[in-house]
Amino acid sequence: MTTAAGSASLVEKSPAGARALVEICVDDLAGVLAAERAGADRVELCADLLEGGTTPSFGMIELVLASVQRVGVQVMVRSRGGDFVYSADELRVMQADARAIAALARTSSVPVGIVFGALTADGHVDEQALDAIRAAAGEVPITFHKAFDDTADLFDAYDTLAHHGVVRVLTSGGKATAREGADVLAGLRARSEGTRMPAVLVGGSVRAHNVAALLERTGAREVHLRAQVESGRGHLVTDESAIRDTVLAVSANTLASHPAVIAVDIGGTSAKGALVDIDGHVLQSSRVATGGSGAETVTRIAELLNDLIAGAESLGRSVVGAGVVSPGLIDSATGTVRYASTLGWTDVPLARLLSDATGLPVAVDHDVRAAGAAERAYGAAAGSRNVVFAAIGTGVAASLTSDGRAVEGAISGAGELGHIPVVPGGELCACGQRGCLEVYFSGAGLARRYAASAPVSDGEAPDAAAIIARIDTDPIAARVWSEGLDALATGLATLTLLVDPEVIVFGGGVAQAGDAFLEPLRERLSAALAWREAPRLTTAALGTHAGRIGAAMLAFEAAQRPEVVRSWTAPVILAEPTPLETETRA
Repeated sequence: MTTAAGSASLVEKSPAGARALVEICVDDLAGVLAAERAGADRVELCADLLEGGTTPSFGMIELVLASVQRVGVQVMVRSRGGDFVYSADELRVMQADARAIAALARTSSVPVGIVFGALTADGHVDEQALDAIRAAAGEVPITFHKAFDDTADLFDAYDTLAHHGVVRVLTSGGKATAREGADVLAGLRARSEGTRMPAVLVGGSVRAHNVAALLERTGAREVHLRAQVESGRGHLVTDESAIRDTVLAVSANTLASHPAVIAVDIGGTSAKGALVDIDGHVLQSSRVATGGSGAETVTRIAELLNDLIAGAESLGRSVVGAGVVSPGLIDSATGTVRYASTLGWTDVPLARLLSDATGLPVAVDHDVRAAGAAERAYGAAAGSRNVVFAAIGTGVAASLTSDGRAVEGAISGAGELGHIPVVPGGELCACGQRGCLEVYFSGAGLARRYAASAPVSDGEAPDAAAIIARIDTDPIAARVWSEGLDALATGLATLTLLVDPEVIVFGGGVAQAGDAFLEPLRERLSAALAWREAPRLTTAALGTHAGRIGAAMLAFEAAQRPEVVRSWTAPVILAEPTPLETETRA
């Protein structure tokens, strides 16, 4: 498997401007699932909470990681209850546990971390033990648990943990409750702004009724609580309603009354990002070049997201989610790019990597599928439930909607319209097949076939736009165009008979050829469909904005706010940001 970046380079965090993260301490699978349903961001998975939490069983960890869809999982590594001064044998056991957790983390679809803490007999961080656990954990990030509050000097201990690469410290400021330790927590939180300093995870009697005041007083961006109640059968259970109330209270205390999302449309050479508000209006936009390698491209997109998060904060907005659309084979259920040749990606868990880098929920889908969803919601296919959206640019791709549902296929490859064979034994395609549609009708195909038939007089072969402009005066251009339309009509006739669309919407540069495109295509398609009417053919209404609009729709879905997009209108979502709101970076 090829991945774009390791967990060490994209550590889960809470971005400035986003709502504070909520972590729930749990000791069973039911508690984990309750926390996820209630909107928590992470769980701390333990056993034996009555002893303050110990290492859960391997089976529990494995089952939890297989069961969760979104919530991050921080696994406690603690061999026993009691104090935090460990023997060599106890440390060996915990090292083995850390190695086992690291092995599971490598195949997890959600962020995984280890929670650990060890002290010396005189109340200082046990640096030797910490280094041993870090080595065993590999790239899995380490949170230092509330043993921190038992150290002799909290600020000295904090600096020690930063030196050893700990990413997060769970603390109540050295007091019994976070409210009592709020002043120390504020001091630690201020120190956490430094480079490579651990995040401060505030815990200690955090509840829905006091979390807003704690966040305001301490400046914290992450809170931790144990939300358990008596079951009536002699054991404790996680209270889902208490978690949901806390998440809502945290959201109310942030800028969530002015939420926004980030939409990213990845192309072959650049990625365009936009900050979008709940009305669908673009508040700010930015663009970055894709990298020279797959890993570099992931890093640049993560930087683009974080830059837009910072921009949102300056505008008084809270980013609640991100939607990213990409070419290639995309498994939208897992947010994985199975293959994207132009980006150098194979089996890249893009949603997880970007979520780890930003602390946001991230949804990933195919760029044409997202554009098709936007056209169906607000554009040329509005009101239709059976739609084909065909993007005809350098290549050809389509999105298929059947009875209102997007069709992805068994390997996420549905919609490869450009590779339908339309000329048996025809010209060779770059994919290895012969006679593919995009060999005959695409920007690249038209230019190549024209250049093969016409002498180049000025040293530069015309592109598709120039060929279209010559149709009425250049016999070679007219022939190449006509043969391309024949091929497209053949492909669309096959597609019509298979999926029975109400409407076929065309996007992309080649499809914007006006009367030279739609009218002759209608005639050809009608002739090819001898016993039934052809579907309605039309060009896209949203133009080059469709991918961005589709990505914004995905982002609100990732943020569990899908209802927001139902009130969007075309004039608002198509409005460009002002020049001052737009930035381009190399």
